[in-house]
Order: sequence, then structure tokens, then C-alpha cells
Amino acid sequence: MADENLHAKHRARMQERVERDGLDSLAEHEALEYLLFLSIPRADTNALAHRLIQHFGDFCKVLEADPEELMQVEGVGPKSARLISTVMACSRYYELKKRKTRLSLNSAETAIAYVKPLFRGVQNEQLYLILLDDACRPVQDMRIAEGVPNRVAVDTRKLLRAVARTNSTCGILAHNHPTGLAIPSEADRLTTYHIMEVTGQLGFTIMDHIIIAGEDGCSMLNRGSLPEYRANSGVLQAASR
Repeated sequence: MADENLHAKHRARMQERVERDGLDSLAEHEALEYLLFLSIPRADTNALAHRLIQHFGDFCKVLEADPEELMQVEGVGPKSARLISTVMACSRYYELKKRKTRLSLNSAETAIAYVKPLFRGVQNEQLYLILLDDACRPVQDMRIAEGVPNRVAVDTRKLLRAVARTNSTCGILAHNHPTGLAIPSEADRLTTYHIMEVTGQLGFTIMDHIIIAGEDGCSMLNRGSLPEYRANSGVLQAASR
């Protein structure tokens, strides 16, 4: 009972501190400790918060971890793992819903800002095709592939069927580099060209390919790295730089 009373008083003091000074006033382990109050109603969560930070490296990496990874840490059960992963999922959902979806993606800056929330907290490479209308406004975010942290493979037949079911005639590719820089690789250029070749059969135009790495973004078009596809020519142009 004595320990329980101590924990209750500690929680009350921390809650008063957050109400007075905001969550920003807490250190990373304290913010995790505060969050874990919701899944662990009585026991001390301070030591567990420290173990999570030590295991993953920092607060952000804890929130980005999968539930299975979280449960590898001593003291983390299914309820706490779900809570932590849900925080990141809700943050990503919030950012997606806050986007100005009727804004024309006719510049690299607006395209990067639009696609960045798609990859918030994502640990594996994912590839999206953002379908656009004739005014370059987004119509649909179509996730066409998901891979591992450093590569992704595209099922072109599935992609062709998916694009054929839409009325869009143009779009922007977007994918993330979870463990690298926002710089197009040779593999990125070849994948882009292959998708251009496949979707070109439907008269569909790939206008740009955005690469996201953390808070950084890159437009292959602006870098001069977007391949130039010409129907029936089999030419892969645009030097990578």
C-alpha cells in the first residue's frame, strides 16, 4: 500500500506539472512514463520508460517501433505496446487529415509537403502513386508496394490493373528511404522508368517522383533525375546526379 500511495502521489505531481507547464516540460523518459500511466494504472512506470529509451535509442524511435518489437522489452505487455503504437498511428492520421487535399501539386514543395505524412513513423520502404486530376489536385493516394527498410519491389501487373480502374491520366510517385538520404538511387531511376513504361500503355503520365527521408524531401524532376519515357523507344534518359 505504501508503494501504491507513493506512485499515486508521483503521478499526481506529474499531472499537475503537465497541466501547468505542458508536456514539453518533460524529459523524454518522463513523457514515456506519463504515457504509460494509461496502460499501467498503478505500478511505477519510470524504470520501464528508461528501459524503452535505452533499448530503442530515443523517444521517437520508441513510438515508431512495432508492437512486436516493443514487447521484447521487459515489462511491456500487449496493452502498453498497443498504446504506444496507437500514438504514432493517431499522429500520422491527424497529419493526413490536416492536409490540404484540394491544393494543386504543381510544384516540388507542395508535392513534398503533401506526401510527407504518408511516411510518418514508417520503418519499411513504401511506394505510393498519387493520382491527380487535370488541375494536378490529388484524387487518391494509392499504395502500390511495401518492402523492407532499404528496398521495395513493384507488382506491375497489379499496378496496371489498379490504374486501369481509375479515371486519372497522370500522377506522382512517392516513396521513402527509412535508413538513407532523400537522394534518388540508380534503382529508384530504374523502378521509375519501369512504372512509366507499364502505365504508359494506358496513356498515363508520371509527372514526378518524390523521395522522403525523415523530414527531408527530394523531387527527381527538380534534380534532373526523372527518367524520360518515350513510347515504343525503350530509351532511359536523364542523368542521375
